[in-house]
Amino acid sequence: MILSVERFLAYAIGLNDKKHLEEVFSMSINIHILIAVLIVLLGETIGLWFINTQLIIPDEKMVVANIIYQASIISLVFNVIGTPYNSIVIAHEHMSFFSLVTVLQGVMKLLFVLALPYIQENRLSTYALLMTSPSLLFFVMNYVFCRQHFSECNYHYTWSKKLFCEMASFAGYSTFGNMATALVTQGQSILLNIFYGPALNAVRGLAMQVSVSINSFISGTYTAVNPQIIKSYAQKDYTYFHKLIFNATVLGYFILFLITLPVFLEIEFILNFWLKEVPEYTVIFVRLLLVNTLIYNFVIPSWMAIQATGKVMSIHLTTGTINLMNLLITYILWKIYHLEPYSIYVVNIVVSLCMQVATIILQRNLLDIKISNYLRMIVWPVLVASAGSIVLPLCIVESMESGIIRFLLVLSLSVCSTIVSFYLIGLNSELKEYIRITLIHKFQKLFPC
Repeated sequence: MILSVERFLAYAIGLNDKKHLEEVFSMSINIHILIAVLIVLLGETIGLWFINTQLIIPDEKMVVANIIYQASIISLVFNVIGTPYNSIVIAHEHMSFFSLVTVLQGVMKLLFVLALPYIQENRLSTYALLMTSPSLLFFVMNYVFCRQHFSECNYHYTWSKKLFCEMASFAGYSTFGNMATALVTQGQSILLNIFYGPALNAVRGLAMQVSVSINSFISGTYTAVNPQIIKSYAQKDYTYFHKLIFNATVLGYFILFLITLPVFLEIEFILNFWLKEVPEYTVIFVRLLLVNTLIYNFVIPSWMAIQATGKVMSIHLTTGTINLMNLLITYILWKIYHLEPYSIYVVNIVVSLCMQVATIILQRNLLDIKISNYLRMIVWPVLVASAGSIVLPLCIVESMESGIIRFLLVLSLSVCSTIVSFYLIGLNSELKEYIRITLIHKFQKLFPC
């Protein structure tokens, strides 16, 4: 429901319809209260029964297991009820407050981990109870901030069957796409375990950790631009709408490529520095996963734009179905042809490319973006700029022995060549001007005259 709430709130703000915005917010609260009640009912009946009768837990640990379980339910309930407040903050583009709350949550979780060695008794249950406080803080801060800054957050009971059906339909199709991604992620781990054992699951875990860390750098950019895309569509400002899609795609890819390139080239050195012993296949797993990350993220702005239109059925059913082919193809390749473990990510890359092609074709009708324009203005410049960025750092990798000197050279050359290549080839004049003004503004703030 999170995507649904964010879309409908931002759309109502874009329409500048205060009454409709209040209705959407109040309906969002109603829906999330119902979801929270359902979570508690299922959690305290079926879930509790499953924990106490079906799971194999030592008798002396049963109390601890129940405490952890109850703490998880409490955290989940606060997160669910707080979703409309978090969504309205993002929809109004108060990103500084959103960042503050996110950072505070992260600091609290880190402090609790650091405090673990000093907890003498009931360490696990105490930690579980402590971890409920970030969710509570997140809810309280969002609630107070929204009540003070946004008049529509003055909740009043309302029920619109039409609005509920629209939000539920949007959420349902979005859930299919998200469930497909979750199934593929978990299914790949299961297949690795079945065919190659738990050692390869550990390798996959390391690769995923690197990928998630790199993805975190770009997620904030997409969170910030999403409300603008939705509002521009609601206001029927299609010129600005298309400009946002194009600029977000190129800028998002540029930031991601800037971080990914040096990691891709020097991952062997990084892993040897990070780990005492690097497991077999880790390097190729990480490299293939990084390539897949670049491909998968490329059309995220287009997905956000399609969600802004509300016409999400075709995109989620198509890309979700294609995504699920990951598991079938991988199973066939391993069961019949006995290919190497890293082929799982080769399949991932091919499937991701198919998803991108499907998105480009679908957005022709859904977003009125011609395929030829998309290829000419985004795909070709980005591909040429990427190729130009790789040449110099790759020469260093091929001509020097691995070590700290080569790592620093590759890092600096990767950053410089990527910036120069994208500035000259990949970015349009408007993005160049935006970057120039932003850098000047940041410099003036750091060094005021």
